Amino acid sequence: MRKTQGMPKKKAITDDYLLKLAGNICKERAGFRCEYPDCDAHYSRVHAHHVFHRAHASLRYDLSNCLVLCPYHHTLGSFSAHKDPTFIQRIISTGVRSPGWLDALTLRRNLIVKNNQAFKEEAYENLKKWGAE
Repeated sequence: MRKTQGMPKKKAITDDYLLKLAGNICKERAGFRCEYPDCDAHYSRVHAHHVFHRAHASLRYDLSNCLVLCPYHHTLGSFSAHKDPTFIQRIISTGVRSPGWLDALTLRRNLIVKNNQAFKEEAYENLKKWGAE
C-alpha cells in the first residue's frame, strides 16, 4: 500500500486561477475604477491591464505590473493602453504612477524565472498577503 493512498491530493494552482486572482486584487485595490487620469466613467466591468505583457513570467502575477482601466482606456480609445505608444509616459507624467515604479518593473521584467508549479505556489502565497483566497 502506498503511503499517499487515502490522503487528499494537493490541488495544483493553475495559471488561470492566479491571473484571475491577481486581476481581482488589482481591481479591488483601485476601487473598481479606471486609473487613467481624470477618467470618471462608470463601468460595471473594469479590466486589469498588464503594463508589461504577461509573457514576462517574472511579472505575470505581480500586482505592481497591473493598471485597472475602463474598456475605453484599455483597448477601445485612441489613447488606450493598447493603441497609444506614449500611454505609460502619460500615466507617469500625470502622477498615476512614478518613474521609479517603471524603473523597478523594468528591472524585474528582465529576471529569468520558470513559470512552474513552485513559482505559481510562491505567487499564490504573495497574493494571499493581500487578503485574497
